[in-house]
Amino acid sequence: MRIIPTLHYEAMILLPQSVAADMRGAVEHVKELLAKNQAEIVALKKWGDRPLAYPIRKQKRATYVLAYFAAPTSKLTDIERSFNLSESVLRVLITSAEHLTVEEMKATDGQLDLTVEANLRAQPGPVITPAQPAAAAAAAAAAVAGDEDDQEV
Repeated sequence: MRIIPTLHYEAMILLPQSVAADMRGAVEHVKELLAKNQAEIVALKKWGDRPLAYPIRKQKRATYVLAYFAAPTSKLTDIERSFNLSESVLRVLITSAEHLTVEEMKATDGQLDLTVEANLRAQPGPVITPAQPAAAAAAAAAAVAGDEDDQEV
C-alpha cells in the first residue's frame, strides 16, 4: 500500500464580478471544487475587488479570494484542472504553502466575513424615493450641527 503525502497549498482565485455578486454561491463553488478533489480547506478569505493588470475574458476587474487548503499531492493537477474548467473562475494560481504554519493559515481565515457579506448582499436594500434624500440630508446636517454643539462645551 502506497501512502500519498498531503501538503498545504495556497491558492489565489480570481472571480468575475458577475459571479462575485452572489458571494454565497461563489464561496460554495470554490468549496465544492476543492472538496471534489479531496482537499480540506484550512482558511478562505476575500481579498477584495481589484482592477486587473490586463483584461481576462473581457473582464477588467475581479474579486480576489485567497484559499489555504491541504490536499494529496497526486490531486493537485486535478484541482488546477477543475478551477481552469470552471466558467465561474477567471484565473487560479496554486503554490505550496510550506512557508506558513497551519496556525498562521487559520489566523487569516475570513469565512465568517464571507458569510456575513453574502447575507448582506442577499438582503434587499432600502428603497429611496426622491423625497427621502432631502429628508436624509436634513437629518445628517442636524446630526453634524448637534455634534459641533457637543464639542464646544
